[in-house]
Amino acid sequence: MESVRVWSSTWNLDPFLIITLVATGVVYVRGFRRVRTQLPSHFPAWRRDVFLLALGILFFALTSPLDGLADLLLQAHMAQHWLLVMVVAPLVWLGAPSVPLMRGLPGQALQKGLGPLLASPAIRSAADRLTRPTTAWCLWAATILVWHWPPAYQAALRSQAWHDFEHASFLAAALLLWYPIVRPWPKRGADPVGGRLIYIAATMVFNTFFSATFAFSGQVFYEAYETVPRPWAISALRDQNAAGAFMWIASSIPMLMASVAVVVQWLSPGYSRPSTPPRVIKADRRRGNPQWIFSLRLRRGIQVGLFLLAIIVVIDGLTGTSSPSAENLAGVLPWTYWRGFVVIGLVALGNLFCAVCPFTLPRQLAAKILGRRFRWPAALQNKWLAAGLFGLYLWAYEVLALWDRPSWTAWLILGYFLFAFMIEGLFPRGTFCRFLCPIGQFNFTGANLSPLEVTPLETSVCSRCTTRECLHGDPNEPGCPTGLLIPAKTGNHDCTFCMDCARACPHENVTLSLVRPGHGIGHDRMAKQSPGLDVVALTSLITFGAFVNAAAMIEPVVRFEERLATQINVTASLVQTFWILGGITLGPILILSICAALGQRLSRLTLSNQLIIRKLAPALIPMGFAMWLAHAGFHLVTAYGSLIPATRSFMGGAPQSVDPIGFSLPRFDGVELELLILGFGFLIAMAIGWRISLGLADSTSRAFRLALPWVVTAFLLYLAGAWIVLQPMQMRGMAM
Repeated sequence: MESVRVWSSTWNLDPFLIITLVATGVVYVRGFRRVRTQLPSHFPAWRRDVFLLALGILFFALTSPLDGLADLLLQAHMAQHWLLVMVVAPLVWLGAPSVPLMRGLPGQALQKGLGPLLASPAIRSAADRLTRPTTAWCLWAATILVWHWPPAYQAALRSQAWHDFEHASFLAAALLLWYPIVRPWPKRGADPVGGRLIYIAATMVFNTFFSATFAFSGQVFYEAYETVPRPWAISALRDQNAAGAFMWIASSIPMLMASVAVVVQWLSPGYSRPSTPPRVIKADRRRGNPQWIFSLRLRRGIQVGLFLLAIIVVIDGLTGTSSPSAENLAGVLPWTYWRGFVVIGLVALGNLFCAVCPFTLPRQLAAKILGRRFRWPAALQNKWLAAGLFGLYLWAYEVLALWDRPSWTAWLILGYFLFAFMIEGLFPRGTFCRFLCPIGQFNFTGANLSPLEVTPLETSVCSRCTTRECLHGDPNEPGCPTGLLIPAKTGNHDCTFCMDCARACPHENVTLSLVRPGHGIGHDRMAKQSPGLDVVALTSLITFGAFVNAAAMIEPVVRFEERLATQINVTASLVQTFWILGGITLGPILILSICAALGQRLSRLTLSNQLIIRKLAPALIPMGFAMWLAHAGFHLVTAYGSLIPATRSFMGGAPQSVDPIGFSLPRFDGVELELLILGFGFLIAMAIGWRISLGLADSTSRAFRLALPWVVTAFLLYLAGAWIVLQPMQMRGMAM
């Protein structure tokens, strides 16, 4: 320990490095003063500050005790590289250094030396090629991989010259990496926001795989770390795993911040978008969609198939083996396959399940038998009942262990069919879907993130239409079952994708179009107004329910519930009940109220807290569905093989060996994708929150302060989701 203390007080004050950094700072400041006088709008004082900060951090990274500790700990080496790549490089470009550095040079050196050299066509062409996104990214990735190849890495540990060259390589590659992201002034040309976001996403994917290799490795990559003194008695393997985890998290933060900055710049009122020629909408655009999209026969065929499959699930649930549940179709198909594919389909394509829902197949039969004699009460024409039923499902799924009780699942499906039959038979068409069905409400909420939407071809055609067949139907087609008028609706909320409106429209003016995902979030279903509190309660329940549902299956939470139940002498199910109900009701109410109050106070806008909640709470929907997608996708991938033994058991085959309901650590081949999904959810939530805030505030600065609490909440949900997916998860429904 004494040697470590002596070493830790040592600074490597390299004279050449110090002179270089000081000279660079002096030249920059000298040039900055000149250009700031001429172009104050392009060179605010903060650019000078961040550039000098970059030089200071570079000095610390290369001369502080961190540099010496890097020879003993991989964590220190990774921290040093992180400072160079993820901190120094973007700060340098934020300082827009090219013009100040040139203007800071002596006149003769600029006019007769550096100026003509930089003006050379060959130099300009080479610089343009190097800073292209694809070239810059590939050079950066190659630099990272080459220097972390064990022979190269250990050569840098043994030789100071190679060590210095390694650091120079990292800094140069990092400057190339960040150039297409920051686009420092005077960079000109089109600003491809989408391309920059894809570029950032590719960097995060690379970092995820690279860091996870170290974080989950079971063997030491660099033998040199096994032969040097081990500070704080940490083993070489634990050091390597911790270094990977550090790079994973620490490198993601600057990239997420860059994503936020890009989207904020894009959504700002003063952003200059490249001009594009207007798109001509043809009258036959509907025919650009495949005709099977509008086919009622195809829809009925799929509904019949799913109806028959539901009957098979019910039969196996009531008559088949109940233990283990993974040997029963009622324990596998609804909870592993159906749930996973529905969430994936919602985000990727839209509300396809509601379009082919088997529960509404006997709708016309119910109407003929029961006559639809009643009107649905006006007091219940909202989402409160549906929200309550969805909360009941979340509670029952965990506390009653529906996933592990095939017979209960069978009765649940039968009850769902009977409930839908009675409501659709006694009340107007679509009452069940719009006001009661918890599955439908989940689908409506998730479909708002879909890239597809049912829209009019030309609004001018709708404006001339007086009969509104898309809403009311005609003698041959029923029209919209949930009361949506196509030209007035916003987003996908309450849209079942049944295409009844398209078949009823006499002008063939309804189609399925590509739209910007999430554009309808924050608006009412039929107008650009605030959603009601019932919709906010429902969407918040679904959003926070995703985290509560996933957290209930991880080892730390399960063990905590067991210990707490033992300590206070109550049943574990009672503890689970309070955990779930608190997580989906009291927790969201408290969080949303704090966000609204902070946003109102920070922005000083004369808006009520209720209005802020109604507008901005739905902006968290992408985080919720990112968690649903990551969690449901995990169970779908890990238990995809369970269908085979469950089917074999239904057909009378011999039982298979089944994995007990134990815990499994996250695997390298899946957890990085889950984290990436959560990251995209945060990015989309931030973008939607910013878009809504801009519409509420009278200035960009007030919009930023209004959105800040909601962005912080989304980021905290991202961290919570990341913690959940990194914990040992119960392997439910696994059949080996």
